[in-house]
Amino acid sequence: MRVAGITDIGLHRKRNEDHYYTDEGRHVFVVCDGMGGHKGGDVASQLAVETIKNNVLFNTPQEIIPSLDNAVKLANKMIYEKGRSDETLFEMGTTLTAAVMYDSNMFVAHVGDSSLFLFKAGKLIKITKDHTLAEQMLQDGLLKQEDMQSNVYNHVLTRAVGVENQVEIDFYQEEVTAGDWVLMCTDGLTDLVTNEEIYEYLSSANDPQKTARALLDLALKKGGFDNITIVLLCV
Repeated sequence: MRVAGITDIGLHRKRNEDHYYTDEGRHVFVVCDGMGGHKGGDVASQLAVETIKNNVLFNTPQEIIPSLDNAVKLANKMIYEKGRSDETLFEMGTTLTAAVMYDSNMFVAHVGDSSLFLFKAGKLIKITKDHTLAEQMLQDGLLKQEDMQSNVYNHVLTRAVGVENQVEIDFYQEEVTAGDWVLMCTDGLTDLVTNEEIYEYLSSANDPQKTARALLDLALKKGGFDNITIVLLCV
């Protein structure tokens, strides 16, 4: 497995509130995009990453989902309590997308609107579902797919880690084989770079670091309105 991780403040933000983590030895990978308060987003995303890093522990594949569940809920508790003990961090929270690779399987825990894509057999598949008001409106038939990109509710989160005292987590399990690519990223990338463009870059990719850098540069070229974080894996 080859891995690249990269983050950039973008062209308009004063602080990078994204954090990521890659552990090639344990095959644990995390992307978080924080928000809230004067400095809360940065604190929340860093705390989430550290909690996943220290608490996702397993010896068998059957232990991975329960371990992810426990770690994300612990991160939620720690962020929620810290946000209520410091007024400058009040209502801080973060998205969280974590992936664990084990043999030929990928296990994913997901909260928020960061994304995980699987490029497999010439097809790009978005594994995660965004927890946004726009996505909920789409599911309810109140919004059309072609209107999603520019919709005002596209950044209104319906779920985040640390905002409430309980968190609902989506879990996924996917088969991965040699030659597959996995892209984890914050919405600083997907707001500006289309799925079609991601497909083009991954279909010709051979080096994770160069491809991650090229995707980041494309987002910057298109405006770089937000922090941009990418973790790219070649299985």
